[in-house]
Amino acid sequence: MRLLVFLIPAMLAGAACAQGASQTDSKRAGPQANPSKGSVTTLKAATRLGTPPPKVQAKPPPRAAHPLEPTVSLPGGDLARLSGDELEGLITAQRDIVKTAPKDETARRNLGLLSVEAANRILKAESLGSAKVAASYATLIKTALADTFWRVTQLVREEPARAQAALGLYYADGILVPADAARSCDYFAKAASAGQTDAAYRASQCVAKSDPKRARQWLEQAAIGGNPEAEEKMGRACIEAASIDAQCAKRWLQSAAAQGRVSAISVLAWLYVREGTPQSLSQASSLYRSAAEAGDFAAQNNLGEFFETGRGLSQDPAQALGWYRKSAESGFAPAQFNLARLLAFGLGTARDTAAARLWATRAQAQGIAQAAELLKLIADAEKSR
Repeated sequence: MRLLVFLIPAMLAGAACAQGASQTDSKRAGPQANPSKGSVTTLKAATRLGTPPPKVQAKPPPRAAHPLEPTVSLPGGDLARLSGDELEGLITAQRDIVKTAPKDETARRNLGLLSVEAANRILKAESLGSAKVAASYATLIKTALADTFWRVTQLVREEPARAQAALGLYYADGILVPADAARSCDYFAKAASAGQTDAAYRASQCVAKSDPKRARQWLEQAAIGGNPEAEEKMGRACIEAASIDAQCAKRWLQSAAAQGRVSAISVLAWLYVREGTPQSLSQASSLYRSAAEAGDFAAQNNLGEFFETGRGLSQDPAQALGWYRKSAESGFAPAQFNLARLLAFGLGTARDTAAARLWATRAQAQGIAQAAELLKLIADAEKSR
C-alpha cells in the first residue's frame, strides 16, 4: 500500500502548508523579476549586506591617521557599499585614532556612523531571513561599538531615517540598551516616516493589532520600497483573499525571491505547482531545489515528492529518499512520514522496517495521522515473515 502526503500550503486558511512554510518562520527568519520566467537562475540574491564580519580579520585595516593629521569624516550613505571586512577594517582604524587622540570628535562621530550602518544591515538581514548574518552584525556592535549609543542619538539630526532605524533596533533587540518595545516602535515609526523601508516593515508589525489600517500602510510602504519580508506578506495576502489572485501573488513573491528570501521562493514554487502545466511544474521543481539547497526543510520535503512522483523532473526514488531524510532530520513531520514510507517499502533503498518504524513513530508524535496506519502495515509485514 502506498501512501503519499502532498501538502497544501500553510497560507491557505486552516491548513498546514509544506510549500508555504519557511524554515525561519517555523522556528521562531516593487516587483523586479519577470513573471514569465520562473527559473531559479533568475532568483539570485541582490543585497548589499556583503559577508558577515569575520572572526579573524582577513586583511590589514586602513592605516590610522597620524595624531597631527586631520581625521576624515566618513560619508554615511557610502558605507552601505562596503563589505563586512571593509566595515570592520574602518572600525579598527577609527578605534586606533581614538586611542591616540581620545578627544577626536570626528573619529567618534565616525564610529557612530559605523554603528548605524551595522544596525541597518541587521534590519536588512532579518528581512531576508538571514539570522546568522544578523547575529554577526549584532555581535560586532556589542563588542566593537559598545560605546556608540549616545553618538547615534546625535546622528538623528544628520541621518533621521537610518539613525532612528538603528535606535529602533537597539531598543527592540536590547542592543547597547535594555529592550523597550514602546521606544522601539516609536523610533521605527519615525524612521519609516523619514523613508527607511526596513523600519516601515517593523513599524507595521508594531501596530498590526492596535491599528490594522496603519499597519497596512506601513506594510505597503515597505513592500514598495523593496523589503523582501513585506513583499512576501503582500504576496501571501493575494493568495489568502476570498479568491486567489495568482498574478498579484507572483508580482510580489518574485521580487522577494529574487532578493534571496527562501520562504518566498517556496511559496512561489507552490503557485507554479498549482498551475499544473509541464512548464510550470518544471519551474516549480527548480524553485524548490533552490529553496531546499538553502536549507528550507519544507522545500526539501516537496522536492523529495517531485523526485518520487516524477513531477517536473525525472523520477528518482533515491533522490527522493535523500531529500526526505534531510527534511526529516530537521524535525519536519511530513518528511518524517514520507521517509518512513520509502524505508518501509524499500523505495530508493533497501527495505528497513526498523528505521521506518522509528521515523513513523516520530511523525505520529507530531500529529501525522497516516503514520498510525503505516506503523500497523509495518507490524503486519514483520509478522508475516
